[in-house]
Amino acid sequence: MGRIIAISSGDLQSTAPINEYAVKLVKGNTKNLLFISTASHDAGGYIESMTQVFGELGCQVRALKLTTGSYTPEEIKEMVSWADIIYVGGGDTIFMMNTWKQYGLDKLLKEVYEKDTAVLMGISAGAICWFDCGCTDSELAVIRDGLKYGWANDMLKMHSYAFCPHYEDRVEQFAALLEEKQIDAIALESDTAFVEENGKLYYVKCREDAKVFVFNYRDGSHEKQEIETENIFAVCGKDK
Repeated sequence: MGRIIAISSGDLQSTAPINEYAVKLVKGNTKNLLFISTASHDAGGYIESMTQVFGELGCQVRALKLTTGSYTPEEIKEMVSWADIIYVGGGDTIFMMNTWKQYGLDKLLKEVYEKDTAVLMGISAGAICWFDCGCTDSELAVIRDGLKYGWANDMLKMHSYAFCPHYEDRVEQFAALLEEKQIDAIALESDTAFVEENGKLYYVKCREDAKVFVFNYRDGSHEKQEIETENIFAVCGKDK
Protein backbone atom coordinates (compact mmCIF):
# COMPACT_ATOMS: atom_id res chain seq x y z
CA MET A 1 0.00 0.00 0.00
CA GLY A 2 1.03 3.62 0.38
CA ARG A 3 3.05 5.91 2.63
CA ILE A 4 1.40 8.04 5.33
CA ILE A 5 2.82 10.30 8.03
CA ALA A 6 0.04 11.60 10.29
CA ILE A 7 1.44 14.19 12.72
CA SER A 8 -0.57 14.82 15.88
CA SER A 9 0.28 18.46 16.51
CA GLY A 10 3.13 20.88 17.04
CA ASP A 11 4.61 23.62 14.89
CA LEU A 12 6.99 23.60 11.96
CA GLN A 13 9.96 24.01 14.31
CA SER A 14 9.04 21.32 16.85
CA THR A 15 8.09 18.80 14.14
CA ALA A 16 11.15 19.56 11.97
CA PRO A 17 12.64 16.05 12.42
CA ILE A 18 9.36 14.48 11.27
CA ASN A 19 9.28 16.72 8.20
CA GLU A 20 12.84 15.73 7.39
CA TYR A 21 11.91 12.08 7.94
CA ALA A 22 9.08 12.45 5.40
CA VAL A 23 11.44 13.82 2.77
CA LYS A 24 13.67 10.79 3.30
CA LEU A 25 10.73 8.52 2.37
CA VAL A 26 10.44 10.05 -1.11
CA LYS A 27 11.23 7.69 -3.95
CA GLY A 28 13.20 8.96 -6.93
CA ASN A 29 15.20 12.12 -7.47
CA THR A 30 12.55 14.85 -7.36
CA LYS A 31 11.15 16.35 -4.15
CA ASN A 32 7.97 18.08 -5.23
CA LEU A 33 5.67 18.99 -2.32
CA LEU A 34 2.04 19.95 -2.74
CA PHE A 35 0.64 21.81 0.27
CA ILE A 36 -3.14 21.50 0.64
CA SER A 37 -4.18 24.46 2.77
CA THR A 38 -7.96 24.00 2.73
CA ALA A 39 -8.39 23.54 6.50
CA SER A 40 -6.83 26.95 7.21
CA HIS A 41 -8.89 28.60 4.45
CA ASP A 42 -5.63 29.04 2.52
CA ALA A 43 -3.99 31.25 5.14
CA GLY A 44 -1.22 33.15 3.37
CA GLY A 45 1.24 33.10 6.27
CA TYR A 46 0.87 29.33 6.60
CA ILE A 47 1.63 28.81 2.91
CA GLU A 48 4.68 31.08 3.14
CA SER A 49 6.02 29.21 6.16
CA MET A 50 5.55 25.82 4.49
CA THR A 51 7.27 27.04 1.34
CA GLN A 52 10.26 28.28 3.32
CA VAL A 53 10.60 25.25 5.63
CA PHE A 54 10.32 22.59 2.95
CA GLY A 55 12.30 24.67 0.48
CA GLU A 56 15.20 24.46 2.93
CA LEU A 57 14.78 20.67 2.82
CA GLY A 58 15.30 20.74 -0.95
CA CYS A 59 11.63 20.63 -1.97
CA GLN A 60 9.90 22.48 -4.75
CA VAL A 61 6.64 23.65 -3.12
CA ARG A 62 3.26 24.44 -4.65
CA ALA A 63 0.00 25.19 -2.82
CA LEU A 64 -3.45 23.96 -3.80
CA LYS A 65 -5.75 26.80 -2.65
CA LEU A 66 -9.30 25.51 -3.02
CA THR A 67 -10.92 28.28 -0.95
CA THR A 68 -9.20 31.28 -2.54
CA GLY A 69 -8.21 29.95 -5.95
CA SER A 70 -10.01 28.65 -9.03
CA TYR A 71 -9.10 25.33 -10.66
CA THR A 72 -10.42 23.02 -13.31
CA PRO A 73 -10.59 19.28 -12.48
CA GLU A 74 -7.68 18.76 -14.86
CA GLU A 75 -5.54 21.35 -13.06
CA ILE A 76 -6.17 19.73 -9.68
CA LYS A 77 -5.33 16.31 -11.05
CA GLU A 78 -2.11 17.68 -12.57
CA MET A 79 -1.01 19.19 -9.27
CA VAL A 80 -1.70 15.97 -7.38
CA SER A 81 0.14 13.92 -10.02
CA TRP A 82 3.13 16.30 -9.86
CA ALA A 83 3.66 15.77 -6.13
CA ASP A 84 6.16 13.46 -4.46
CA ILE A 85 4.86 14.62 -1.05
CA ILE A 86 1.35 15.82 -0.29
CA TYR A 87 1.13 17.74 2.98
CA VAL A 88 -2.30 18.59 4.43
CA GLY A 89 -2.31 21.53 6.82
CA GLY A 90 -4.19 21.96 10.08
CA GLY A 91 -7.40 23.85 10.72
CA ASP A 92 -11.10 23.04 10.30
CA THR A 93 -11.32 19.31 9.58
CA ILE A 94 -14.98 19.06 8.56
CA PHE A 95 -14.88 22.16 6.35
CA MET A 96 -11.78 20.73 4.69
CA MET A 97 -13.34 17.37 3.89
CA ASN A 98 -16.58 18.91 2.65
CA THR A 99 -14.58 21.14 0.30
CA TRP A 100 -12.48 18.26 -0.97
CA LYS A 101 -15.57 16.25 -1.85
CA GLN A 102 -16.93 19.14 -3.91
CA TYR A 103 -13.79 19.03 -6.05
CA GLY A 104 -13.28 15.25 -6.05
CA LEU A 105 -9.98 15.67 -4.25
CA ASP A 106 -10.92 12.94 -1.76
CA LYS A 107 -10.98 10.39 -4.58
CA LEU A 108 -7.69 11.62 -6.02
CA LEU A 109 -5.96 11.25 -2.64
CA LYS A 110 -7.27 7.72 -2.29
CA GLU A 111 -5.78 6.91 -5.69
CA VAL A 112 -2.44 8.33 -4.60
CA TYR A 113 -2.51 6.03 -1.58
CA GLU A 114 -3.54 2.95 -3.55
CA LYS A 115 -0.90 3.51 -6.24
CA ASP A 116 1.73 4.83 -3.79
CA THR A 117 2.71 7.75 -6.00
CA ALA A 118 3.49 10.18 -3.15
CA VAL A 119 4.10 10.39 0.58
CA LEU A 120 0.81 11.49 2.18
CA MET A 121 1.25 13.54 5.33
CA GLY A 122 -0.36 16.21 7.42
CA ILE A 123 -0.84 17.66 10.87
CA SER A 124 -3.89 17.86 13.16
CA ALA A 125 -6.80 18.12 10.69
CA GLY A 126 -4.29 16.96 8.10
CA ALA A 127 -3.66 13.85 10.21
CA ILE A 128 -7.29 13.06 11.02
CA CYS A 129 -8.19 12.93 7.33
CA TRP A 130 -6.37 9.65 6.64
CA PHE A 131 -8.44 7.73 9.21
CA ASP A 132 -12.05 6.68 9.68
CA CYS A 133 -12.95 9.59 11.95
CA GLY A 134 -11.32 11.98 14.37
CA CYS A 135 -11.71 14.12 17.47
CA THR A 136 -12.17 17.72 16.35
CA ASP A 137 -13.06 21.22 17.51
CA SER A 138 -14.48 22.07 14.09
CA GLU A 139 -17.33 24.58 14.16
CA LEU A 140 -19.32 22.11 12.05
CA ALA A 141 -18.98 19.25 14.56
CA VAL A 142 -21.89 18.10 16.71
CA ILE A 143 -20.72 18.78 20.27
CA ARG A 144 -22.20 16.87 23.19
CA ASP A 145 -23.22 18.84 26.28
CA GLY A 146 -20.23 19.36 28.52
CA LEU A 147 -17.66 18.55 25.83
CA LYS A 148 -15.42 20.84 23.81
CA TYR A 149 -14.97 18.42 20.93
CA GLY A 150 -17.00 16.28 18.55
CA TRP A 151 -16.41 13.80 15.73
CA ALA A 152 -15.25 14.49 12.22
CA ASN A 153 -16.75 11.48 10.47
CA ASP A 154 -16.52 10.12 6.91
CA MET A 155 -12.84 10.83 6.44
CA LEU A 156 -10.67 9.10 3.80
CA LYS A 157 -10.58 5.80 5.72
CA MET A 158 -7.13 4.59 4.74
CA HIS A 159 -7.07 3.09 8.24
CA SER A 160 -10.08 2.14 10.33
CA TYR A 161 -9.23 4.00 13.51
CA ALA A 162 -10.77 6.84 15.46
CA PHE A 163 -7.91 9.34 15.64
CA CYS A 164 -7.15 11.94 18.32
CA PRO A 165 -4.48 14.61 17.76
CA HIS A 166 -3.38 17.01 20.53
CA TYR A 167 -4.08 14.16 22.96
CA GLU A 168 -2.46 15.74 26.04
CA ASP A 169 -5.12 18.47 25.86
CA ARG A 170 -8.05 16.12 25.18
CA VAL A 171 -7.61 13.10 27.46
CA GLU A 172 -10.96 13.22 29.29
CA GLN A 173 -12.87 14.60 26.31
CA PHE A 174 -11.63 11.85 24.01
CA ALA A 175 -12.49 9.15 26.55
CA ALA A 176 -16.07 10.46 26.64
CA LEU A 177 -16.32 10.65 22.86
CA LEU A 178 -15.03 7.10 22.45
CA GLU A 179 -18.15 5.81 24.18
CA GLU A 180 -19.92 6.50 20.86
CA LYS A 181 -17.52 4.43 18.74
CA GLN A 182 -17.11 0.68 18.36
CA ILE A 183 -13.74 0.70 16.61
CA ASP A 184 -10.12 0.82 17.70
CA ALA A 185 -8.61 4.23 18.29
CA ILE A 186 -5.21 5.91 18.47
CA ALA A 187 -4.31 9.05 20.39
CA LEU A 188 -1.08 10.96 19.84
CA GLU A 189 0.53 13.65 21.94
CA SER A 190 2.22 16.58 20.19
CA ASP A 191 5.42 16.02 18.21
CA THR A 192 4.55 12.40 17.41
CA ALA A 193 3.32 10.76 14.22
CA PHE A 194 1.67 7.60 12.92
CA VAL A 195 3.66 6.20 9.99
CA GLU A 196 2.75 3.70 7.31
CA GLU A 197 5.57 2.71 5.01
CA ASN A 198 4.42 0.22 2.38
CA GLY A 199 2.37 -1.89 4.78
CA LYS A 200 4.58 -1.43 7.85
CA LEU A 201 2.90 0.55 10.64
CA TYR A 202 4.85 2.29 13.41
CA TYR A 203 5.06 5.52 15.41
CA VAL A 204 7.79 8.14 15.66
CA LYS A 205 8.44 11.05 18.01
CA CYS A 206 10.80 14.00 18.10
CA ARG A 207 10.33 14.89 21.77
CA GLU A 208 11.68 12.52 24.40
CA ASP A 209 8.64 12.51 26.71
CA ALA A 210 5.97 12.39 23.98
CA LYS A 211 3.57 9.45 24.15
CA VAL A 212 1.26 7.48 21.88
CA PHE A 213 -1.72 5.38 22.98
CA VAL A 214 -3.85 2.72 21.32
CA PHE A 215 -7.40 1.98 22.43
CA ASN A 216 -8.41 -1.57 21.53
CA TYR A 217 -12.18 -2.07 21.34
CA ARG A 218 -13.12 -5.39 22.92
CA ASP A 219 -16.40 -6.65 24.41
CA GLY A 220 -18.09 -3.28 24.43
CA SER A 221 -15.29 -1.14 25.86
CA HIS A 222 -11.92 0.36 24.96
CA GLU A 223 -8.70 -0.84 26.60
CA LYS A 224 -6.00 1.86 26.65
CA GLN A 225 -2.38 0.90 26.09
CA GLU A 226 0.74 3.02 25.71
CA ILE A 227 2.86 1.83 22.82
CA GLU A 228 6.51 2.10 21.88
CA THR A 229 7.63 4.92 19.63
CA GLU A 230 10.86 5.46 17.73
CA ASN A 231 12.78 8.62 18.61
CA ILE A 232 13.83 10.13 15.29
CA PHE A 233 16.20 12.83 16.52
CA ALA A 234 19.02 10.36 15.88
CA VAL A 235 17.67 9.46 12.42
CA CYS A 236 17.67 13.10 11.36
CA GLY A 237 20.94 14.09 12.99
CA LYS A 238 19.25 16.06 15.75
CA ASP A 239 20.25 14.21 18.91
CA LYS A 240 19.52 16.02 22.14
